[in-house]
Amino acid sequence: MHPVLGARRLRAALRLLGDPAHDDEPRHALRGRTLVSLALAESEQGHIDTGLQLLDAAEALLPTDRRAVLHGQRGMLLRRTGRDDLALLEYARALDLLDEHSHPEDLARVLLNRAVLHMAAVRSRQARADLDRCLEIATAHKLRAIAAKAGHNLGYLDYLAGDIPSALHRYADTAVRYADLVPGMLPVLSLDRARALLAAGLFTEADRELAEALNRLGRQRAGQDHAEAHLARAEAALLAGRPAAARRFADRAYELFQRRDNPRWAARARLLAVRADHAGGAARGRAVAERAAELHDALRGLQLAEDARVAGLFAARALAARGETERAAQELKESAARPADRLDTRLLWRLTAAEVAAASGQRAEAARQLTAGLTALGRAQARFGTPDLQTGAAVHGRELAGAGLRAAIADGDVAEVFRWAELARAQALLLPPVRPSRDPDAAALEELRGVRDALERARLAGADRRIRTLTSRRAELERTVREHAWFTAGPGTAARPVTLARARAALGDDALVVYLRDGPTSRALVVAGGRAEVVGLGRFAAAEETLLRLRADLDAQAGRALPARLADALRAATRHDAASLGAALLAPLRPLIGDRGLVVVPTGALITVPWAVIPETAGRPVTVAPSVSSWWAARARMPGRPNADTRVLLVAGPGNERGLPEVREIAAMSRAATVLTGAEATAAGTLAALSGSELAHFAAHGRYQSDNALFSGLELTGGPLMGYDVHALERTPPMVVLSSCDLGLHDVRPGDESLGMASVLLSAGTSTVVASVCRVADDTAMAVMTAYHRALRSGRAPAAALAEAAGPGAPSGFVCFGAG
Repeated sequence: MHPVLGARRLRAALRLLGDPAHDDEPRHALRGRTLVSLALAESEQGHIDTGLQLLDAAEALLPTDRRAVLHGQRGMLLRRTGRDDLALLEYARALDLLDEHSHPEDLARVLLNRAVLHMAAVRSRQARADLDRCLEIATAHKLRAIAAKAGHNLGYLDYLAGDIPSALHRYADTAVRYADLVPGMLPVLSLDRARALLAAGLFTEADRELAEALNRLGRQRAGQDHAEAHLARAEAALLAGRPAAARRFADRAYELFQRRDNPRWAARARLLAVRADHAGGAARGRAVAERAAELHDALRGLQLAEDARVAGLFAARALAARGETERAAQELKESAARPADRLDTRLLWRLTAAEVAAASGQRAEAARQLTAGLTALGRAQARFGTPDLQTGAAVHGRELAGAGLRAAIADGDVAEVFRWAELARAQALLLPPVRPSRDPDAAALEELRGVRDALERARLAGADRRIRTLTSRRAELERTVREHAWFTAGPGTAARPVTLARARAALGDDALVVYLRDGPTSRALVVAGGRAEVVGLGRFAAAEETLLRLRADLDAQAGRALPARLADALRAATRHDAASLGAALLAPLRPLIGDRGLVVVPTGALITVPWAVIPETAGRPVTVAPSVSSWWAARARMPGRPNADTRVLLVAGPGNERGLPEVREIAAMSRAATVLTGAEATAAGTLAALSGSELAHFAAHGRYQSDNALFSGLELTGGPLMGYDVHALERTPPMVVLSSCDLGLHDVRPGDESLGMASVLLSAGTSTVVASVCRVADDTAMAVMTAYHRALRSGRAPAAALAEAAGPGAPSGFVCFGAG
């Protein structure tokens, strides 16, 4: 993977061979082989024509029975310039001259390269046959590097088939082999890994991978892969909602492909540029429609059928936005998705069909297409076995869900608004839990626990060098643990969203408030007292800003001895921001909700509202659920109310003065309590005790990790108990109380998919989680938590018990998530 250096040495070899006029037969053959290798080195630098000329020169020097490698190389160069039919002929000529007994390595290489051509043409069956045969030969003859490349390409086939866990698993295995055998291939592997991550919706992780790959590919001067990495970064930017950045990456990729005389990939770069312009708001301009229609024809002529369909669909979208419905319908008809197309292409077809139908006044057909698209996305999410991928994949349904919800709100049909609100959010929590195999990653997870504990001690000691070493090792281990979780296959099925009628029946005397975003505006769907209405609220951004200020107010005064004037100012700011947030979110709903208990389904950052601090909800039972369907499911698995005989696990973490008295006071309320403190309060001991408990209470320091919420955790003796530990449990208690800071915080992803310790517990089977969305002073936490358990024992439901415990005293950020 260093073609410039390779070319330099090959030309030195030609100089050593001297004048061709004096060659004997062996030197003729050696010169021909050198020219074949030089042709590859030149083509890797973008000099495709030079490479083909060198192969022509070599062909005259090599005897017929020695030309197999030449035909294979020519096939690869022809493929890279889009001349696939000619490339297939060259590969066939090479295979005719090769057999496993005399040329196993050359045979395996040609099969490998032909498989790549088949993959590009979406001939997956033929590609897999070539790769399986290649791997068989490479394994039998100990051709380890070729076997690694075959595994790499089998991973790419899995990616094309939509089996992302299997693709990522193969890529991880291949990375180990490449590091040992051909480290120059690692950035190419990173490029393909990033494509799989984009398919899973993890655009931030993909972009990080691509940025690193681009640097290495640039240093290697690997032109084709370098250009493809720019194009993949354009896709990552599009998913991240950054169309201007996507356009810049696409333009750079186009320039590089043009320089390489690669019309196929250049056309793909032009398509990304059109998509970026469309996302940037140019949909109503004629230019986007015409460019997309032109690309539809060009890509079809280049035999890039699926890319041609994508171009046609963007042409149809732009035409529909301009009101040219007849032309839009024709483009849609010519660009109908195929079952073998990628998920994002099939979802785009559904979205386009809905937009064309809506522009033609066919609202029912538009709704049908959008529903079908989200159903297909749900099936794709069900193929993933970890919350990380399940929630990330929702980004591919962002436009479908938004279009359906906007149309329902515009129609004013409350039942349809409810249906779309449920289809559009937190579908991952409706998937049955999947327990990953713990064998390969148990050691990494345990070492990570120890490293994080050692890192905390090093920070306290100010040991800078050790901090750097441990920080680097922690990053490596977190990547290992996270990647292993990605390999887990999903359950394959998901529960259906609950209907409005069933939700209304389950509410009893409580009120349901579902917050919605309609462009910059927020709305609330309220179900209470037999009525259901959609109420307009203010700007969502304003409410979000007020919430961030309120949480900052609470954090600043939690457990700190502040000067009197500063403390008074903070309390005043807290009261003001809490009142402002209440006015934005609840005051317009007061005529409908009255003084009822609330089931709140938030959107975006509203999942972190500290409801006990808001004047309208102080002392009122509030249950927060990511969706009505997840609330319904949590209620269905909720056991009876805790009592003195409930099996309770109580854990007090280290460095927490109130932990021991808190768990002792709660233990005194129970006849069946297991108490873990001091040296016994380890992650291993806690995990072993959790499965047999009906209620678990943790009085420990907590830490929310924003860059990956599954590494958030509770600080225990010897290291933290993390979200990944919970994900691997066979059974979790029906109720979990996290008496710690910040563990009610969530990473909110597209589709209002939330990822945090509370959502991981809920997805693992816990019905109710009580956790704080901000810092909590020790004395406040102990007072609220002990009062909460007393209220539970008196027969209160969790949300009512928390409302009673939080009282009018010191502000508390504890929230009841799940069933309530």
